[in-house]
Amino acid sequence: MSNLPDSYDPDEAEQRWRDHWQESDVYAYDDDPERPDYVIDTPPPYPTGNLHIGHGLQWTYIDFAARYHRLQGYDVLFPQGWDCHGLPTEVKVEENHDIHRTEVPRGEFREMCVEHTHEEIAAMKETMHTLGFSQDWDHEYWTMDDDYWGETQRSFVEMADAGYVYQDEHPVNWCPRCETAIADAEVENED
Repeated sequence: MSNLPDSYDPDEAEQRWRDHWQESDVYAYDDDPERPDYVIDTPPPYPTGNLHIGHGLQWTYIDFAARYHRLQGYDVLFPQGWDCHGLPTEVKVEENHDIHRTEVPRGEFREMCVEHTHEEIAAMKETMHTLGFSQDWDHEYWTMDDDYWGETQRSFVEMADAGYVYQDEHPVNWCPRCETAIADAEVENED
């Protein structure tokens, strides 16, 4: 029987187990034809700040499903993606640097967005590791990766060729400050 320490050091124990799980690759998708696949298509978060309780709750549900299906013998593909594009990143960079995107050259602003995205993803990944989520990090994707761009462009062309893409006029929510269309969730109504 092994000797138990006199006291429990949670920081040491948790880090040791996280390292063990990562080194042994227990969360890897094996592409094993002998086992049924269970694929989780997670909505990738915008890497614009710290993870919040809503992210934690959402990933807990997803993580539970992944672990359950692994225990049932499924080959689970649980990738982690990052939505690196769009207005949330641009707005956060503008806030952090106290600028409007038109006040700096386009290439410089783009680099500021890329740098911000890298920093935020690193912090969010650390939080996910600390929380013990079981994503397969070998299948991580960033929406700003060239491979991802190529796949989305190929998919769009296939849909266009199949007649699923059309151009039409329709009303949109417009942000005069950002000079772009915005989602309903981004609209702030004032009485």
